[in-house]
Amino acid sequence: MRFEISHEFDAPLDAIELAMMSPELGPLLGETLASLESVQATEHKVDEHEFRRIWRFQARAPLKILSGYNITRDMMTWDEHSVYRRRDHTADWFVVPRGESAMDAPWRKHFSAEGTYQLDPLADGRTRRTVMGDIAVHLRLIGPIVERIAVGELRRAYEAEASALRRLCSLA
Repeated sequence: MRFEISHEFDAPLDAIELAMMSPELGPLLGETLASLESVQATEHKVDEHEFRRIWRFQARAPLKILSGYNITRDMMTWDEHSVYRRRDHTADWFVVPRGESAMDAPWRKHFSAEGTYQLDPLADGRTRRTVMGDIAVHLRLIGPIVERIAVGELRRAYEAEASALRRLCSLA
């Protein structure tokens, strides 16, 4: 399922960029979203050309639609990898489901999510952020329903991230 989420900020692009690179953003996001138990940075590297980050997300509980399935705590953990390029203000991101052995998590074949993250300066000194992506849940019968629910959760997560970015910009 394809999605696009856009937010506008009353701050210049460089301020949003700095807030986005802040190590405080992940924990602030984790505190904001009730569906998340935690957001932990497992990689955070900034240089003059790019910013690389891996956030590990731990959900509090499985989606209600999956209550009839044996959903373990490991299955509710995922890593979001992103690489932000400063020259074009764009990031590529993808999600990797975790598990005891992340490389062979058996449920990994049932889920994929990837996309881009773009910051654009607006004429009035403001900034627009656009997140686009594709999410696929390969489960018979309920896959499309889970995709719609997951996109709804993503919208809530990016709304919370927008609030956190605004908060971090106001601290500068």
